Amino acid sequence: MSDVKEYYDEVPYFSAAFSDCSPVRIHAIARFLGLNPPAPEEARVLEFGCSYGGNILPFAAHNERADVVGIDISSTQVSVGNKIAKDMGIGNFSLMELDILKLDESEAKRLGKFDYIIAHGVYSWVDDSVKEALLRSVKLLLSANGVAYISYNIYPGWKSLDVLRDFMLFASDSQTSGAKKLEISKRELDFLQDYLKFNAQSATDKVYRDSTQLLATQLNFLQNIMKKGNDYYVLHDFLEICNDPTYFYKFAKKLEQNGLYYLLDCSLDDIFRSVLGIYRFDAHIARNYPSRIQKEQMNDFLLNRSFRKSLVIHKERLNGSDDLDIELGMKELSRLNFALNLSDPANEVQKALADAYPDSLNLDDLLQCTGQDAQTTFMQLMEVFATQNVKISANALKSVRYQDGKSRLRPRVAGYLSYFASTDEPVILLADGLNLKVALDRLEASVALKFDGKISLEDIANELNVPNALKFVSQLENKLSKAYFLEEI
Repeated sequence: MSDVKEYYDEVPYFSAAFSDCSPVRIHAIARFLGLNPPAPEEARVLEFGCSYGGNILPFAAHNERADVVGIDISSTQVSVGNKIAKDMGIGNFSLMELDILKLDESEAKRLGKFDYIIAHGVYSWVDDSVKEALLRSVKLLLSANGVAYISYNIYPGWKSLDVLRDFMLFASDSQTSGAKKLEISKRELDFLQDYLKFNAQSATDKVYRDSTQLLATQLNFLQNIMKKGNDYYVLHDFLEICNDPTYFYKFAKKLEQNGLYYLLDCSLDDIFRSVLGIYRFDAHIARNYPSRIQKEQMNDFLLNRSFRKSLVIHKERLNGSDDLDIELGMKELSRLNFALNLSDPANEVQKALADAYPDSLNLDDLLQCTGQDAQTTFMQLMEVFATQNVKISANALKSVRYQDGKSRLRPRVAGYLSYFASTDEPVILLADGLNLKVALDRLEASVALKFDGKISLEDIANELNVPNALKFVSQLENKLSKAYFLEEI
């Protein structure tokens, strides 16, 4: 893996936070399914391919009793990430440089068991030997009731994206520098896009014209990513040394061979989008593809999926069965708390959640707020659960408003924000304890540190030399409250 190590040392991956693999969300989903996962606030959490640690640092900052560890092959990123955390004063966080191929049973015993294991953006980007080592390591390191998260690119959705990747690799083949490869690839992609637009207007062969339309659509998708400045994503997905998508059913088989079990996708598509909604197609799938894995693979084919975020547990937890026997009803839904920000609620449950936001509500809260019968409230809440922008947690989410002498910025959050207050070009994403992005610029992060509970908002505003200082401070206070960055004294 020496070539991979050199590549990541040369072109470090900006270290973002991803809400789908937050231990808080994983724990909530496992609770919903009737499992008994360890409480995240006291859990041991491990991330493979952690980069600078930006995906697990927010969780470590908000959960002092948790033990958070990251593993990466890049000495550069590990060293910088550890320094960032040390400067923040986050002592329950550490990164270590380790080649996963060398993680044997002896090393696993030294590391100990972890309740939540995260491997985001690793499995598809390594060769077969490392894939196998990753799954073997998950098996060795995952605690008895723990849950692992593994994301990966999948076919058929990546088939057309593979064409773009191959085009970029071909066009930039003469270059060794990642930055130069990216520069040439962008130029040649513009050339390709111009031709595809011309072809769409001038080609007389309808079959040929239509066959290039998918490539044009995928190219537009990639160009939009580039316009947002996400060069790190393009480098490590399209210009990566290795990017090896797989079919879901093959991944599920690999899990089984390693004593692991596919629980469901963290997007919850297995529950809320398990059928197409058209009887004759769903009946055909049910009749010809009896197993859950087969049904999921058929859905991938029909929906052209390109990415999966799989939750994984020990196969032993099935107690000899082929699948978990899971009921999803009112009892299961009552285990969760929901927070949803909506400007135009469509029913009573949505209205209650919008009124309470950023605080969360559970099923009992909603029954009281709406005054509706239990079945109607349950169905409306299930619709909310199926959306991608709802926050879920097994514990209640409670915001705090700032008031001098009564509340303050959480001290560990203050340490976390100090990094963003001191650099114009952070290498990690600023996120809350749920791994959701918090939009604070350097000035806002600096001013946030003044929310120490000792002075009023007016006093903070008076210290600033900015236009409409009180409005600025008030808006910042609102952001901090919505991110659950404040606590009562």
